[in-house]
Amino acid sequence: MTGITLLALPAGVVIASLASAVGIGGGILWMPFFIIFLKLPPETAVVTSLLVQTAGMGSGSAAFIRKQTADLHLSGFFLLLTLPGLAIGALLTRLLSSANLELALGIFTLTTAFLFVSANQKYTDTGHDRIPVKRARRYGWLVSVMAVASGMLSVSIGEWLVPLMRSRLKLRMRVAVATSIVTIFGTCIVGSVFHGLLGSSVDLAALLGAVPGVIIGGQVGPWFTEKINERMLKEVFIFLLTLIGIHLIYNSY
Repeated sequence: MTGITLLALPAGVVIASLASAVGIGGGILWMPFFIIFLKLPPETAVVTSLLVQTAGMGSGSAAFIRKQTADLHLSGFFLLLTLPGLAIGALLTRLLSSANLELALGIFTLTTAFLFVSANQKYTDTGHDRIPVKRARRYGWLVSVMAVASGMLSVSIGEWLVPLMRSRLKLRMRVAVATSIVTIFGTCIVGSVFHGLLGSSVDLAALLGAVPGVIIGGQVGPWFTEKINERMLKEVFIFLLTLIGIHLIYNSY
């Protein structure tokens, strides 16, 4: 094993555990890890991150589907809405400079942290287990726009989907997280395909180390949601995003 592979393995466990627990895709944490710690070029970091998330979100999705927690009809609807945005985002990754991609990632990271603060989600067990898909149609444009950032930076739409499903669609927190994870799994597969078609390369050493870690972490995350205070998880997540966002913006200049 190379040093990169050994470093990526524990990072995979930690990132995937947190991602699965709070309903994010992990890309917003994987991208800074690849860029800051492993020094990968942003265009390589994007496709590597998407492939790592495919493994992690597949593991997490399997856990939530077994528990029959996710709203699969709603996940399928959201996935269809992301297809055009994922294609546009993948193209932008090839057109923008590395500095601009790093700046965009930093801004998106801080924006996501602010969203989690301002959303004022109530971490209780109240809400619906399932909703009619037609109730989500009015928010379809927002999902499509979020997909552009996902395709360009490998950041998942889960950071935005969970607050949307909680505050607007009134789903239970566990259902919102599970539905988000299943949706992200689909977007990671599609996004990886688009980047592959455009000729993006993958860092195999990082991928080989990260995949076993995220498979383990994907199973640990759902356990966290049942055993650990969800508000505490949110606060840790916001703190990490704020530090990472400031560092990325600083490095881009």
